[in-house]
Amino acid sequence: MRKNTEMFHEASKRMTGGGSAGGRIHKALGAPFYIDHADGSHVFHVDGGDFIDYHCGAGALLFGWNHPGIREAVMKCMDKGFYMNFDSQYTLEFAELFTKLVPTVEKIRLTNSGTEATLAAIRAARAYTKKNLIIKMDGHFHGMHEMIWFNGGCGTNLDEFGETRTVTPAAAGFPQDSEKNVRLIEFNNINAVRHVFEKYRGDIAAIILEPVNYDCGCVPSTAEYMKQVRELCTKEGILLIFDEVISGLRFRPGSAQGFYGVKPDLSTFAKAIANGFSLALVGGKAEIMDMFNPAGPVVCSGTSSGNLMSVMAGIACIKMALEPGFYDKIEEIEKNLCGEIDHLFRKHGIPGHIRSQGAQFAFYFGYDDPRLDYTLSETVKYYSPKQYRNFTRACLAENLYMFDGGGKPFPQHNGFTTAHTEDDIALTITKIDKIFSRLAQR
Repeated sequence: MRKNTEMFHEASKRMTGGGSAGGRIHKALGAPFYIDHADGSHVFHVDGGDFIDYHCGAGALLFGWNHPGIREAVMKCMDKGFYMNFDSQYTLEFAELFTKLVPTVEKIRLTNSGTEATLAAIRAARAYTKKNLIIKMDGHFHGMHEMIWFNGGCGTNLDEFGETRTVTPAAAGFPQDSEKNVRLIEFNNINAVRHVFEKYRGDIAAIILEPVNYDCGCVPSTAEYMKQVRELCTKEGILLIFDEVISGLRFRPGSAQGFYGVKPDLSTFAKAIANGFSLALVGGKAEIMDMFNPAGPVVCSGTSSGNLMSVMAGIACIKMALEPGFYDKIEEIEKNLCGEIDHLFRKHGIPGHIRSQGAQFAFYFGYDDPRLDYTLSETVKYYSPKQYRNFTRACLAENLYMFDGGGKPFPQHNGFTTAHTEDDIALTITKIDKIFSRLAQR
């Protein structure tokens, strides 16, 4: 990868760390994976080579690269003047379509990123309840801001009730004592929820969670757990916030909240709702959403919020998600791809398995029992980051793009798109069969 290496060398002179974002570095390469262009399910490397993409924009690409319907919407936007800072008939159309797709959301407010959306949701929750504390699940990611970015998901340091003994910022530069506004508990542990609700009764504004924890691989909640959390929140007058930044649009209409049959008070969405264009939102019950300005005292605004290009891309995405058979295709790809890869673990005697949900999946190298996935403290005991590193390096050699962010004791989430073809899947399985054969001999 000569040109890739040269580009990284030059970028390191002018860009911090050599990339436009910290997460651009592929740890198996020690550099970004520079591409020339992308189309459908494939990315094309600057040094040549056509790679089947299974990172998919960190979960943003549900419809594939350069989708013709989204491309058409973007070109129409160009003809309209690709304006921002104005609403239009398209803003209204998007709102109408989205609340049809996710009927538990009564009103929305558009933002540019998932980080902005979760920040706004937490502010609204505090303003609405007039309480301060936020309960967060250890290992769940809700954006890089001081409202909620605490602990990195180590799955340790829990007391006997499932509450994290110490809450620490996930990055440097946080204000002193900012951690006092957040409490962390173990995911999928209803007793931990009961414990903190009782311990901090009268102080809790909201509990926030990913219905499926993709930041630690692919960890779903159980239907019973979600139902009980909803019942406890209702009983205690605590708002329930679903972070569907990744899970949004990935499940049959209604997203994860429709899948689980649970209505949160507030939700946040981003990524796939506009196939990677800068569009996100916070939505929920009308009386809570009316806390946002100009109806209420919570300011949530931005120059580029609801910009025309992102909104028109979003309209195209939601229309496709509402088409009959759309989710049938996703589930068929998941069955063929992930089912076969899971079989390959057993065929080659490699300790591990794959878990998937909503067009996202994760490789759990190191242990066979998928029941351990539900508890992060168990996952980090047995998961093998080294084996995953070896796997991703071998994938690159076979022209399969799996991402390795590195440095975490739990799996990296990958995914697929509706643009992945039967030939893509068949070729991928053949290549992973070959890779697993080599890994098993080490």
